[in-house]
Order: sequence, then C-alpha cells, then structure tokens
Amino acid sequence: MRVDKVNEMKKMIKRLNEASYKYYTSDQIMTDKEWDSVYEKLADLEKETGITLSNSPTVNVGYEIIDELKTATHNHPMLSLDKTKDINDLVEFKVKGECTLSLKYDGLATSLRYVDGELKSATTRGNGMEGKDVLSNVLTIANVPKSIPCKEELIVDGEVIIDYPTFHRINESLPEGIEKYKHPRNLVSGSIGVLDNRIALKRQMKFIPWRVIKGLEWSNSNYRRLTGLESMGFELPIIHLLGGMHEVEVVQFFINNIKEKAEENGIPFDGIIISYDNIEFAESLGRTEKFFRHSLAYKFEDDLFETTLLDVEWSTSKTGLVNPVAIFEPVEIDGTEVSRATLHNISYIKDLQLGIGDRIRVYKANMIIPKVHDSLTKGNNVSIPEVCPECEEHIEASCQNESETLHCTNDFCPAILIQKLVHFVSRNAMNIDGLSESTLTKIMNKIDITGFKDIYEFKNYRGWLINIEGLGEKSVDKLLREIEKSREVTLDRFIYSLSIPLIGRTASKNLAKHFKYRYEDFMPPVFFDTDFSDIPDIGDKMRDSLFNFLRDNAVWIEDLASEMKFIRPISYATSETDLTGKTFVITGSLNSFENRDELKEKIESLGGKVSGSVSTKTTYLINNDKESSSSKNKKAKEFGVEIISEEDFVRIIGG
Repeated sequence: MRVDKVNEMKKMIKRLNEASYKYYTSDQIMTDKEWDSVYEKLADLEKETGITLSNSPTVNVGYEIIDELKTATHNHPMLSLDKTKDINDLVEFKVKGECTLSLKYDGLATSLRYVDGELKSATTRGNGMEGKDVLSNVLTIANVPKSIPCKEELIVDGEVIIDYPTFHRINESLPEGIEKYKHPRNLVSGSIGVLDNRIALKRQMKFIPWRVIKGLEWSNSNYRRLTGLESMGFELPIIHLLGGMHEVEVVQFFINNIKEKAEENGIPFDGIIISYDNIEFAESLGRTEKFFRHSLAYKFEDDLFETTLLDVEWSTSKTGLVNPVAIFEPVEIDGTEVSRATLHNISYIKDLQLGIGDRIRVYKANMIIPKVHDSLTKGNNVSIPEVCPECEEHIEASCQNESETLHCTNDFCPAILIQKLVHFVSRNAMNIDGLSESTLTKIMNKIDITGFKDIYEFKNYRGWLINIEGLGEKSVDKLLREIEKSREVTLDRFIYSLSIPLIGRTASKNLAKHFKYRYEDFMPPVFFDTDFSDIPDIGDKMRDSLFNFLRDNAVWIEDLASEMKFIRPISYATSETDLTGKTFVITGSLNSFENRDELKEKIESLGGKVSGSVSTKTTYLINNDKESSSSKNKKAKEFGVEIISEEDFVRIIGG
C-alpha cells in the first residue's frame, strides 16, 4: 500500500537527516556503509512511488536570499468562511447533505500547485484574489512533497502552521532582550515571508491540506480526495465524515474528539469547520462577496481579559454617527496586543455603567473584533459630548432600535466628507488606486472639495497636486489615469459608492440586477414618485432609506452620473438568441458569472434548459477547462457533446 511506503520513506528520511547532523557534530551514529544502504533504499522507494519529500537527502532544495516576495494572482478565489458560535447552526447546515467536520487550523492559508508531478507554485491567501509567492520557503517544509505521482494539474489549499512544541522551542532560543513571539500564527506569518529560506527551514513549519481545488477528479468527495493526498506524501488534516447523523450530541462528540486530537499533538487551532463533502453540490452553492457557501466555521466561546479603561474617544463616521471607542491598558488577546475596542453607542455605555479608571473585561468577538464585555467596578462617569469632535458643531441624540446614538448635524463636517470620499474611491466602489485617507486629507488642505464630482476635476489642478508632500509628478499622473479609468463603472459599484444608509454591497448588487445594470432605469422611480417595493431582497427600511436618499440628492447624483460611462457585466449582454430546445450542463469554476445559479438564470431566460448530468440530449457542456479529465468532460466526449467555455457561451448568445 502506497501510504505504508510513504511512512517508511518518512522514517528513513528522519533517520538519515539525524545521522547527517550527528556526523557533522562529531557524534557519528551510523556508519557510512549503513547510511549509503538506507539512502539507496530511500531513492528506490522514491522512484517506485513517484514521491519526493522536500526534506529528503536525495534532493537539494537550494538555499537562496531574495530581494522581495512577488505578488501572484490566484487561479481561484481564496475567500474566508462565514462563522457561528451556535452548534445548532452546524446541525441545520448538515441537513442539506453529507458533511465533514475538520479542525480549523490557526496558521496561514496557502495554495500549492503541481504540474506534471512537480511543485510549481505556492501562494498565500493575501486579499483572496492575489497573495505572495512563497515557493522558496514552502520548499523547505518537510511534509510538503516536492514531486508526486500525479501528472494532471493538482491545486491544494491548506494551512501552514507551526505546532506549539516548536513554537516554544523557538521562543526559548531567542537571545535575551529580543521580544518573544506571541502566538504560533504570528511566527508562521513571519516565517513564510522571510527572504532567506535558510531561516524558513529552521522554523520547522508544516502544511496541512484542507481542500483539493483541482485534480483527483476520480472522486466527487472532498474527503476521499484528501485521503488520496495521503498516498502522495501529504499529511492528513484531523477530519471526520459525519454521514447521516444529525443530532447535536453526535456533532458535539466529534467536535470534542477533534479538539482532543489537536491538543494532544500541540496543534494551534481556533475552531471547527463543517463542509459539504459532495464537491459538485458544494460548488453549485456559489459564494457571497466574502464567503464560500460550501463550508461554515464554528468558533469556540470568546475568552475574557481584564484590563483598565483609560479613556473614551469619539469620532465621526461618513454617516454623521459619532462613535465611542474605549481606550484601555494594552492586553494580549489571541496573540495580538489590543488597546482599543468599539463601544457602539450611548446606550451600550450606560448599560455597562462605564467609568474612566474602571476594571473592565474585553474580548474578541469571533476572535476578530475587540469589544468590551462588562465593567467590574462600574464607575459610570463617561462624559457624553455635546459638539462634534471634528467640526465642533452641535450634535443631536436620537433613539433607533432602542439604542441611543449621537449624530453630527453639519452637512459640511470634514470628518463626514473625508470618510465618504474614502468610501467612494475604495476598491469595491469606484476603485481609484492612490487616494488613501491621508492623501485625500492633504489634497483637501490645498483644494476645495465639496463632493464626489470634484475628484474628476483633479486634472485641472495638476500643478497644485505635484507640490503636495508625498506626491510628485509620476504619482500624480498615475492618480489622474486611475481617476479617468474609474469613469467606466458598473451600476452596482456606483450605487455602493454613494454611501446610501443601509445599502451595502449585496443590496447594491441586488438593485443593479433588478434594473439590469442600466442607470437610465435606476433613477426614474424617484422622479415619478414611485417606490422600490417590487425589488426582491430589499427590506422596507432599506427601500425607505434608498428612496429618501435618491429623492433628496437626485440633482448631484445625476450630475455625478454624467461623468460616468456605465458598463454592464458580460452576463447581462444584450441578446436576441433563442435557446429553446437546447440543453446545457455546467461544471467547473466560473469567471464571468458570479455562480452557476446566475448562469443558469441567463440560459433559462433565453428559453434554454439546464441539466445536472451529461447525456445524449445535452447540447453543450459549459466548462472553462475543456481539457479536464473530469467525469462530465469524459461523458461529453463519449456522447459527442460539444464542450464550450463561458466566453464561447457569451459569443453564442451574441454578447
């Protein structure tokens, strides 16, 4: 069995590496003849299995020092997962299909790509669309196979970790006066990104796979694909297949079992992940802007940490809301130093009876957002401001959803404008690179800016801009190009950029889809005094907020829109093509369409049908990877069904 041979190889590698180390420290534990004999057996096994591990003495990774880590674009989105702390959510999630429960490793998400059996790339998650190329350092990780017996392209996502025994050993070895690492996750982040891979080697990192993105398509089960990786030399994650069991007690039993195994092995973790095992079903669920729908992260209860409240700061947001922030003595939470936390509103402060100097308990909600849990001494002496901290104009208190909040009433408050401008130019809105908050603040000190449209007048102030500290000719010219490029925008980005209360990215997309991404259809309801009651997924309060905002600001919105060239996503291309009588099957990842449901909706709107399996009645199989060895591609070729890409489909419908 290949797994047994891989384990035998690992024992040989450990034995040979230990002997080599002892040999060079004048403490020989193996004769040269014996070393050569084990080495030859290892080489024979590597040849037989097609597997070569990165720490094998038969290969030389090659030490190198590089100038910088290059940025690499992912060949698939690397998004995070939605979270819950309610075990009942896991049971409800499980009802839809067979699931796995696995450990949520606390390290750095990384993707490996093999081509023709050789490791070709290793990239960190980064922002989900692009990360850092860390191949040089990943090649030093002992449990990462350098070569595998798999000629098809294989893409594996996983977590790079450092276990607690190694973490403590590294901390203990640090010279006196050098600050110790706070958590294995911090050490991993620093280790995977070092420019000298000899340092990475000493950190003894591990790679734990948790999803096969491409390859091993002989199975439609992620669990079986992961176990298939074990026979190639990968280390398996701590994982259980749940089967048809739904009871809370059963799920809790497996969670406890997974936690115990992790603790026994000194593995850093911060939760459990539940995933649909059927890959085709999982992929059909698509994703939101931030999360995949095929999995859900279960986070454990938040730990509380005691500290002292030093002050409460107030700041004004882009909506005019004046927000309180607690400033307290620094405390370490989950490996990071925290000294600030949101206090939400006046009601929250009053309910906690907060006072400056109080002993308070803080935590990280879902291990991410710092919050104040309670006050142990309840000084109840926090002063509520009467004027805006930015413009010093009068502020008003109001009660919404039983919570008392403060609002700046000055429409020209610089804090409100700067935050709206920052939002307007952000990546998910108009996407104008180079206009950070600090840059915008410097520009506002030189040029009078009263609204979004003024940004498109920057070209008339080039001479002023190049004299602003930190800019200069090249950066200004680049900025002006970015501004011009942003004029070409989709309706959803434009709506999101306006900072409409209660209308976020998802609502902006729903609105754009409803109006088929046509700006000329979006504004008329305001002028004809109609509402937006027929728009799905937009609640009553959102509709009221949207209508009131557009009605009150219609003049400057229309003025701003005149600067834009509205474009439509490829999935909304105008088409007169009739697909009646044609049957499509969709497989693989998508690029132009958000998910399979959106593509299915497009096909059906033109009269076509979408099936889940390939048959003699199938007209087209849509798969961006036409050369894939997937079962659907094989069936399509067997039945003579044409395999087309998304681009081919768009051309067919006349897009």
